[in-house]
Amino acid sequence: MIIDSTVIISLGLVGKLDLIEEGIIPRMVLNEIQTESIRISLKEPKFNISTPSDKSKRQALEILGDSMETGDSDIVASLLDFPQSLIATDDKRLRSVCRALGGKITGTLGILIHSARIGKISKDKALEILKYLNNTGFRMSLELYEEVQKNLNEIP
Repeated sequence: MIIDSTVIISLGLVGKLDLIEEGIIPRMVLNEIQTESIRISLKEPKFNISTPSDKSKRQALEILGDSMETGDSDIVASLLDFPQSLIATDDKRLRSVCRALGGKITGTLGILIHSARIGKISKDKALEILKYLNNTGFRMSLELYEEVQKNLNEIP
């Protein structure tokens, strides 16, 4: 899994980075994360801090129409380097670009649902995290909130 700062920050703020099994974090994504406690958590062995290839970085900038390397461009470049990877991002533009490149996408809420389904956290804990995210400015529509809530409530 290639992980964007949006997911890292969201899960980090609720103290649930442990819901991510393992993943690749592009160096520019790491640079976007300013919360020291979250940065320290990312030093765990399950997270691989990487730098995409120069060729992929150039391609990503061209695809995005950007002139400077960013976390987003490094996510796209990492997908170009590892095309079978799952991309974890909540960024709408980045999700669209990665999908167009054939990437499989998840995000904070997908990780939350998956974690509850496999028993990594209880359904009640997942619902509590969902409510907390909603109350702390995590961007989601009412429809999305209700859909995630429904998915979680269907878990035995």
